[in-house]
Amino acid sequence: MPGDHWLESFVPYLLYRATNGLNRLLQARLRKAGINLTRWRVLSVLKAFGALNIGEIAMATAMEQPTLSRVVDQLEAEKLVTRRTATADSRFVYVDLTAAGEKLVSTMLPAMRSHQERALHGLTATDIKTLRRLLNRILQNIEAAD
Repeated sequence: MPGDHWLESFVPYLLYRATNGLNRLLQARLRKAGINLTRWRVLSVLKAFGALNIGEIAMATAMEQPTLSRVVDQLEAEKLVTRRTATADSRFVYVDLTAAGEKLVSTMLPAMRSHQERALHGLTATDIKTLRRLLNRILQNIEAAD
């Protein structure tokens, strides 16, 4: 193949390709359950962190707030999440999973774990620990630059 192949060692390109591939495979799994990737991101963040306000969800999902608000509207209409105004500051609205939302996420978790196992196949426990540490460091570097 012609060219200098510089992208093969360019970390942002490799991360993009890995993320894109993971998302493509994940979308196929989610489609079977009737969920799209955007909705899954919101549901999984709420499962992981509990009730959050829209700004916190936007940060955790890396989604724009207008898009996120539409997704939360859809999830609320489907009775998968609820919204409640914060008692201490009425400017904040918190979103939380309903029992139906909790059940949906819980039923999807085995497939999500399988999805992760497929991606990490052939890596040792030490490799995986190192990968997580390095990815967290990259995220910290990016957040510090904002």
